[in-house]
Amino acid sequence: MKLTTFCLTFLAIISLPCMSVKAQELEVTPGKMTFATNPGSSQTQQVYVRNKGNTEQSFIFNLADWLTDEKGEAKYFSPGTTSRSCANWITVSPSLVTLQPNESTPVNVTMLVPNDNYSTKWAVLFVESAKEKTGVQAIDKNVQMGINVAARIAVPIFQSPASNTLFKGTIEQLTETILENNSRKYESLVINLGDKILNCKVYYTIASLATAEEITSEPVEFSLLPESSKKIEFVLDKPLAKGRYSVTAILDYGFNDNLEGVELEIEVK
Repeated sequence: MKLTTFCLTFLAIISLPCMSVKAQELEVTPGKMTFATNPGSSQTQQVYVRNKGNTEQSFIFNLADWLTDEKGEAKYFSPGTTSRSCANWITVSPSLVTLQPNESTPVNVTMLVPNDNYSTKWAVLFVESAKEKTGVQAIDKNVQMGINVAARIAVPIFQSPASNTLFKGTIEQLTETILENNSRKYESLVINLGDKILNCKVYYTIASLATAEEITSEPVEFSLLPESSKKIEFVLDKPLAKGRYSVTAILDYGFNDNLEGVELEIEVK
């Protein structure tokens, strides 16, 4: 089998719309926050919190760091402890609100970027519904302000100055695995080599080298943070006729007309 890496040109734009996020007791809009604040300046946006319960509820706001693994799952860390954290740049005001049933309120989220910091950073805002503790529970030192968290929604926050245009991604490590039912699984690794969040689309093609007939998978769309990677797979259920084939995994991240790809030649006997 021969493995090669290549670059093509193409144009596509993938956007991630803002949305509301709901839990049993609360609703938060938007579902993510994106800042493009220049170094040495500040920007304020608002997040809206609605009490979805049928009784008066108090809500608190806490910041944390987060990273993703190759499966795309988020892992949370204490604020300001990861290299890409902007948690210490963020101020939330007020830090606690009390709402009646179906009442909503805006909360200010202010990003203050230090001088000369042009990197893409991120954090997460936890919006938590809470109830006051009483008696022995009120002296629990592990819970701030003597409140018991009942539900929590995570709102990711991204910061990247518009002047930062370092978009760069690649796809590699294309492999084939023959499964027990004779289907074929193809897997590749997408890596963000730049300093911007990439909106990625990955698809696979399988082309007969004899007839040029081609099979194309449905695209997989996702976002990828700087200094992170994600494994993408495609399972071909239909059998392939005998012959030689070119299998290609293609990454489109929609900037500078770039397509990145990796190719694998296989033989079906």
